[in-house]
Amino acid sequence: MRASDLEAPFHGARVILACAGHELDAAAATPPHDPAHRDRQRRERLLVRARAFATVMPDHAFFTAMTAAVIWGLPLPPRPPGRPDPEPLHVAVFAPRRLLRASGVRGHETTPMLTSIQEHRGLPVATPASTWASLGRFLSVAHLVAVGDAIVHQPRQRGGDRGGPAAALATLDDLASAVAAGRRVGVGRLREALPRIRVGSMSPGETDLREALIQAGLPEPELDVDLVDATGRRFGWTEIAYPRWRVLVEYEGDHHRTDRAQWHRDVAKHARCRDLGWDVVRVTAGDVYPRPRHAVERVRHALMRAGWRP
Repeated sequence: MRASDLEAPFHGARVILACAGHELDAAAATPPHDPAHRDRQRRERLLVRARAFATVMPDHAFFTAMTAAVIWGLPLPPRPPGRPDPEPLHVAVFAPRRLLRASGVRGHETTPMLTSIQEHRGLPVATPASTWASLGRFLSVAHLVAVGDAIVHQPRQRGGDRGGPAAALATLDDLASAVAAGRRVGVGRLREALPRIRVGSMSPGETDLREALIQAGLPEPELDVDLVDATGRRFGWTEIAYPRWRVLVEYEGDHHRTDRAQWHRDVAKHARCRDLGWDVVRVTAGDVYPRPRHAVERVRHALMRAGWRP
């Protein structure tokens, strides 16, 4: 247990150094402004530490807030510079249990009325809706919208059919119920974020782009839109669209560039869309972050070419 290839993140727990993240140093190759990639290493490191702490955690405790979001695979904003590493695990208990006090752990107290729990990835964790509500004290409204979008997203099934509400981690009604469950820190931000959450956003980048378009006074776009040919047959779908003006907005994360098969599918899809009279606006993370003005103006010009007027 004292071997040089082991680390002791918590008293009574050991992890292999490579698993603890010491060999996950791919930051130099990570696009600096792409949220889908930016938090990958962070999630990997936190998951390893959460699994380690679970081996010594009391049976009545469970993960919440930022740690629960990582366990559920939800996007989080980058940590502000200057924060100490490693970041703490967020662990909760139901009152009147005593708060957990351990190095590297931030304890929380809650009630069954405010928080539901279940097991996920072999770990006791707040449910997705309860996790979102617990983030109200930590995240901005914009980030709460992005996390909420990820929770209610309904992934498409093999073949391209929509998965429906059962495929989502939770529904909009679940999030609303979590907000209405009772008083909690950050409830004002939760209430502000809730009506801005939409089903159909596939990534934080798409959420941030949609929010920027709306805040700039453009019409609210439709999300996760089927693309059909003249016979009504579906040949694909797009993340953001204005069907009334036949404008597609494709937010292309880095995988659209690095995945050769995806790149070929995109080229074919965009060519087919243009043949059918769609104006295709392709947007990358660099167009949205740190400021989305360039992306917004490109979409605005496409809509105006199609006849839209403010």
